[in-house]
Amino acid sequence: MSAGTSHLGIVTIGQAPRTDLHEDLSTLLAQHIDVVERGALDALTLEEIEQRYPTGKQSQVLVSRMRDGRQVIIAEQDLEPLLDTAVRAMAREDDVDAIVVLCTGELPDYRDLPMPVLSPKRLVRHGIQSLFPQGRLLIMSPEPRQMQNARTRWETAGFHVETLSASPYGNTQELERAAQEAVPLKGDLLYLDCMGYTLAQRQRIAKLSGHRTLTPRQIVFSAANLLLA
Repeated sequence: MSAGTSHLGIVTIGQAPRTDLHEDLSTLLAQHIDVVERGALDALTLEEIEQRYPTGKQSQVLVSRMRDGRQVIIAEQDLEPLLDTAVRAMAREDDVDAIVVLCTGELPDYRDLPMPVLSPKRLVRHGIQSLFPQGRLLIMSPEPRQMQNARTRWETAGFHVETLSASPYGNTQELERAAQEAVPLKGDLLYLDCMGYTLAQRQRIAKLSGHRTLTPRQIVFSAANLLLA
């Protein structure tokens, strides 16, 4: 794909369009790449989601954003079929060259589809393991219920882990509080474990915490540029 325009499909686990992503894409994506968006929850209101898919005390939850900016939380097992439908509809109908799923959780390989589907989790894991093998990692998750799963996942990958929680879809004070909590912690990297964390939030958290800080957007869309060059 050396000439002309490439088309990158972006499937959010919340609702499209993800207007909170657009400013960062203008910085992170090459100019020849156009974006097409879909959301796993596009057909539902927040009230319908909360009624049909109550999370209760479930620990396996995912956090995303509705198109009006409100935060939405849904259990992984409830989201999976909705996300699968959105990814396959995009592959079938939207004429894209590659797909990014806006989720750092577990995803299928989708090797049966005719275009590559980029997994943020795999891209980020391999990138961090290459840069900081067996290092000390600070993980910020959007939701407190995600902290233990994050710890287990990264300890299994060989890291010493400390966990924090603050949502990218909440208020600025929440993020600043978590950044301050990270100040006394020792770590080679503070990883913001959600595709929702913006570059501006990354910069603010890095300044307040004093830690080298990474949002998955940086790695994932660099990979998309390479793939669609």
